[in-house]
Amino acid sequence: MYEPTNESQSTTNTTTNTTSTTTNQTTPALADVCFVCGGPCRVGDTMCLVCDGRMCGWLLGYPSWLGLLREFLDSTAHYGGHQPGRANPASAPTPVRLSVLDHLREVEDMAIALWRRLYAPPAMPWATRVTHPGLTDMLGACASCPRLRRLPDIADHYRQWEMLVRRTLAIIDVPPARHGIGRCPNPLCGVELQAAVDAVSVACPMCGNTYRVVDVRLAFLRECISSGRTFTSGECAELLRECGFSCNVNTIRSWRKRGRLQPVGRNGKGRPLYRLSDVHGQVVRHGSI
Repeated sequence: MYEPTNESQSTTNTTTNTTSTTTNQTTPALADVCFVCGGPCRVGDTMCLVCDGRMCGWLLGYPSWLGLLREFLDSTAHYGGHQPGRANPASAPTPVRLSVLDHLREVEDMAIALWRRLYAPPAMPWATRVTHPGLTDMLGACASCPRLRRLPDIADHYRQWEMLVRRTLAIIDVPPARHGIGRCPNPLCGVELQAAVDAVSVACPMCGNTYRVVDVRLAFLRECISSGRTFTSGECAELLRECGFSCNVNTIRSWRKRGRLQPVGRNGKGRPLYRLSDVHGQVVRHGSI
């Protein structure tokens, strides 16, 4: 007696389908989410500013790395000279040069693949004859392309370049004369900056602005304190010293023994990690060390 008629059932189904369709259209999946780290990003982008700045830094840093790689094509070049504990023979075996040649070719192939993905040459039989720019120009063009942070498959490209950078740095064994000091203060840039140990100012390779090293380090310090990032005792002491605080590793360990400071975890090598905010609070509270 109270069963709905076929007409009312069809009307209900139509309303339900319309509602679900409208909901799916207004709330798309993975909206404003970075495909690389899963963090928030701008509407229409698939990569956040942090990941974009990191990848652009890799692309812009490769021209100098390529020069170091080509130096190892000399049969008298040897590896591991900058790291203690590694063997430092008088000359390198010949097969090492072949691996460097293969790696240089791998870098060029990756750059060509990314350049073609960003600038999308026509998929025609003559597409293989499209003249691409030189390797250095290709890397700069890829870093400055606005489509880089909007690619739907950016996560795959990011992971490939991340592994490539690790292999490159493992070969050239970059000495600690240049080290990371933080990200570019320009909110539209965010590239990770590197500077020499005694440098006073640093120029951003992406936006071209020049900043004082101490300002970049202070901005990085505030970011680490607010975000609760953790470091080893040596890293905490080094960062605080570069920002003008008096700090050393032995005092951090002494605070731990006296119960004033406790580690919150361990890194991959088993070393204790401390929140930079906790160490900074102890330094400010106790003054000079």
